This record gives sequence, structure tokens and C-alpha cells, in this order.
Amino acid sequence: MRVVVTGATGLIGRNLVAKLVANGDSVAVLARNSSKAAKIFPSDVDIYQWDSNSDSVPLESLNDSDAIVHLIGEPIKGRWTKSKKLQILQSREYSTKSLVTALTTLPNPPLKVIMASAVGYYGDRGDEELTDSSIRGEGFLADVSEAWENAAHPLTNAGISVIPLRLGLVLSSQGGALKELLLPWSLGLGTKIGDGSQWWPWIHIEDVIGLIDHALNGHIKDGPINAVAPESVTQRHFAKELARALHRPQILRVPKSIIRALLGEVSWELTASRRAIHTETGYVYRYPTLKLALQNLLSDRESELKGMRRYQTEMWVDAPIDKVFAFFSDPANLEQITPPWLKFKMLPVERSSFGQGTIIDYRLRLRGIPITWQSEITEWNPPNHFIDVQKKGPYRHWAHTHEFIESGTGTFVKDCVDYKVPGGYLVDRLLVRKDIERIFTYRKSKLRELMEAQPVDH
Repeated sequence: MRVVVTGATGLIGRNLVAKLVANGDSVAVLARNSSKAAKIFPSDVDIYQWDSNSDSVPLESLNDSDAIVHLIGEPIKGRWTKSKKLQILQSREYSTKSLVTALTTLPNPPLKVIMASAVGYYGDRGDEELTDSSIRGEGFLADVSEAWENAAHPLTNAGISVIPLRLGLVLSSQGGALKELLLPWSLGLGTKIGDGSQWWPWIHIEDVIGLIDHALNGHIKDGPINAVAPESVTQRHFAKELARALHRPQILRVPKSIIRALLGEVSWELTASRRAIHTETGYVYRYPTLKLALQNLLSDRESELKGMRRYQTEMWVDAPIDKVFAFFSDPANLEQITPPWLKFKMLPVERSSFGQGTIIDYRLRLRGIPITWQSEITEWNPPNHFIDVQKKGPYRHWAHTHEFIESGTGTFVKDCVDYKVPGGYLVDRLLVRKDIERIFTYRKSKLRELMEAQPVDH
């Protein structure tokens, strides 16, 4: 599938592109800053320059595309000055209109557009249960959301499927609202805003990506959906769950009047109540409850407080799971998927294939420094997963989990590395993390190349 993503350097966009690349899809991104995008995305992602405030959409970016995922929008955080509100509105409305103009001029436009919207569409509605067919409410974000969705209506008239995702509060450990909330809650200043009875619809970032993928694969009908988790929570409940997940007390209550005095009009977003009910689409949520979502998102944080880091990546290969696992079981293949600049050399192993308890010794050069490394396979569960753990080497801790999941005619290959480096956070961010990302980028490219070169019987 060929998918074009706008707003790709944002929180949702970055995660979506990673998912699409892992799926084996062809991906193009439209970015205001193409040089920034080139540093973020793999080399096989096509990048096109597009300033949605002033430029027309480059038509060549849309050629042969099957779907568009439209995510452009000025962040709503910050004080809502007159200028800021205009940016919030125009970034969404104008970019959508420009995209519509481009798509309706194509002789063979894509059949589907999935676009971001927001539960702000419903305004402040107290305890009323809001479905995707509920009428719009009042307020600035209701105006913005309606204009945003209306701008895409000509696509429907042109026979293109349009699915607006009315997103709740998107929770991610990589940024967004949760990051803003962590500091006060970590200090024991967890806050109940007003009486805390206002409903806060939310959704885990992985479920946002899951819903988009579900829609791309034709499982969601045209029209808006409430992209929120199945569990509805009040702000009071949210505050308690976050404090509990962080093992901190929740001691403050801030009256609405003080929030409004401090933040101005944007404070309305914290005090407004929207009991948005998730749309039934057949998608199975990975994190249906807030407790599960926070446990997942904050587990890495707890590890980082102890000096542990985690790197995760995934890809899709067009080969059955048994064949992929067999590839990883062969010691000779380890050198093939390791970057040549590491000068990697594996010493002879006693077995012709890996298995539980296998000890692997190898030498390499990292940034010109010779390194000896010894790993042991501590878990071996064909064809689903195995784990190798560093016994001797440069890290204070290194555990690499390899997971394999059947997906259609192919296999998802997931890697999760938990590690701890001498020198802590600065050494990791300045040196180690970049090396790990570079190594796994090469590894994924080489694995796909090798799997495609081998004949596969489906």
C-alpha cells in the first residue's frame, strides 16, 4: 500500500510512519521542514517539502497513492492569543482545503483519506454521553473541529472515503499531554481541577496508530469516529490513577477560577466535560483502561530512574514465521545483518543453530574501539521469541528480546533492547542511542533484502 502522511514529524505522525514502514508499506511524507524530516525517517521514506500555509501540495507526492493520513495542525497548548487561535484554525482548515484541491485534480486519486479531528467538536456537555452522531457543541475548539471536518466534504462528493478521527487526550511517553502532567504529579502536586467531575476522554498512542491501521485496511466505514479508549474517566479519576502509577500523593485541588486566571481561555480545555463514547469499529484496543495505559507508558520511566534505557523497533517481512525464525536460528546469518562498519566477527559456536543456553562470543569495533562481547540465549521459544543477554561486554546491562508474530502472509519482527550504559543519560543520548538506532536501521534494511532474495512458498 502507498500511504502519504501529512504532519508526519508530530507525535502521531512519527509513530504512524514507523508502523507503516514496519508493515512494508510504501510511505511518503509531506513536511514543512524536509531536512528535519530526513533526519527522523528511514531513507526508504519519500520526503516532500510542503508549507501548508503558503504552498500548493506537490502533486508528484500524491501519485499512485492508495490513502492519505492528514495530521497537520498547530499545537493547541500555550496561551490562546488572537494570533495563536488564528494559527490553530488556519493550520487545520487551510491545509485541508489545499489537500482537497490537489486530490480533486488527480486523474486517479487515492480512495481513502483519514484525518485528525478532536473531541473538542462536542464542546462542554457535562455528563451527556456523546457518540459520533452527536451534534457539535459550543466554543473555540468546536468551531475549529467543525471547520476542519467541513473542509474535507468535497472529497466525499468526489467519491473519496473520508474518516475524521475525533481524538481524545493522546497519551504517550514520547511527549504530548502526559509529558506536561508528569512533573507536577512526580513532585506530589497531582491536581484535581475544580471538583474533578469533568470527563476527560483519552487514548493510548498505540491505539491511535492501531485505529489508523484498522481504517487503512478498510475496516472502518466513512464518517467521523470517536477515537477514544473504551473506559471513560473523569478528571478526578485521571488524577488519582496518574498519582497512583507514579507512587505519589495527590494533594492539591485548584479552583477553576485560578486555572482560568493562570492560563486564560485555554484553561477551558481542562475544565470542559466531554463524555465521548468510543465508536465500535471491530478494533481491539491494546489499552482499554487508563490503569493499563499508564502502567505501560510509565514502566520505561521507572526503569530510566534506575539508569535503564529501552529501545524498540519493528518491521514486517514477506516471509512465513517459521522461515524467519529459522533465519535467526542460524549463527551464520548474524554477521549478514550486522553493519560492516562494526567489523563484526563471531567466534565459532559449538552448535550449528542457536538454542536455549547457547553462548555466543564475538568481536567488533565501535567508534574505532575494539570490543569483545559474550551473550547467552536465556529464553528460546520457537517460532515466537528468544532473548539474548550480555554476559561480558561494554554495557552494564543488555537484554535483547526478539519477537516474531504472524501477520497475513508475512511476519512482524519486533526487537526490544533494555540496556544500561556507563556514564548514564548523557553518554546514552550523545553516543550510544545514535549507534543503536543506526545499527537497527541497517539491520532492518538488510533483513528485508535477504528475505526478499529468498524464494518463499505461501
